[in-house]
Amino acid sequence: MKRFVCDTGPLIHLEEAGVRDLLSPAGDVHIPIAVDWEMRSNEAAWNLHKPAWLHVTQLDSGPALEARSWQQAGLLHYGEAQAIALARQLGADWLLTDDAAARLLAQSLGLEVHGSLGLVLWAAATRRLSRTEAESALGRLARSSLWVSPSVLLAAKAALEQMA
Repeated sequence: MKRFVCDTGPLIHLEEAGVRDLLSPAGDVHIPIAVDWEMRSNEAAWNLHKPAWLHVTQLDSGPALEARSWQQAGLLHYGEAQAIALARQLGADWLLTDDAAARLLAQSLGLEVHGSLGLVLWAAATRRLSRTEAESALGRLARSSLWVSPSVLLAAKAALEQMA
């Protein structure tokens, strides 16, 4: 079973696309406390409807200082910084983020990074979604608050086509 750390973006975008529950069978999903706070601000009923499969995990002191330094340097928002630090602390298999700056920093630190589109493609590749369901999910993600360039969407659809 894979271990994932997720920042706020994929939780929001996957919910808007109606596929947040794809995270549940994906593996052991953790979020840092800052992401839990951000979700409370974004979704009024978050505390009542927080997925049971989602683990809110506190950072140890060293990773917490590292996250704060990235945030104070203006590199990342605090949720993304905490998510990267938590992924390192847990030795996560994947960091899930839709933020370009977080992706770049995490990759420079040796983390494997995927976003909402990548999770949908993974679900199609592992047959958790049919091709039709995955195409529909990609379309809903493109219409969500997630900004997706036409070329990235085209590449995701091409990858889905290659799986068929």
